[in-house]
Amino acid sequence: MPSLFDPMSFKRGAPLKNRFGLAPLTNLQSHPDGRLSDDEHKWLTMRAQGGFALTMTAAAHVQAVGQGFPGQLGIFSDDHLEGLSRLARDINHHDSLSVVQIHHAGMRSPEGLIGETPVAPSADAETGARAL
Repeated sequence: MPSLFDPMSFKRGAPLKNRFGLAPLTNLQSHPDGRLSDDEHKWLTMRAQGGFALTMTAAAHVQAVGQGFPGQLGIFSDDHLEGLSRLARDINHHDSLSVVQIHHAGMRSPEGLIGETPVAPSADAETGARAL
């Protein structure tokens, strides 16, 4: 039986140095526009440095209108590239695979946070969400 410390490979994709992976944890540390903060960068790279073979971000919203909570990481604008690229580079430096969890809150996006009516795959009378 393999040990948790044994490397792990997949049919496709990068191999992992061990079988430890950091699950996505909501940390509310990003800037209001979704850019990665220095605190979030430090927190995630410390996990990679600590030995996780896979380091995953908190849920990153793929559209401004899909934001689910304040301080959520974004991955929908070129403005996010610098921070995300730096994060990936620094996580990979510690021999950890960097992964972004993508997210869209849909009808659960707080209207007060996103500044408009939430969107969903179809209109929802109960929540007031409009169809995409």
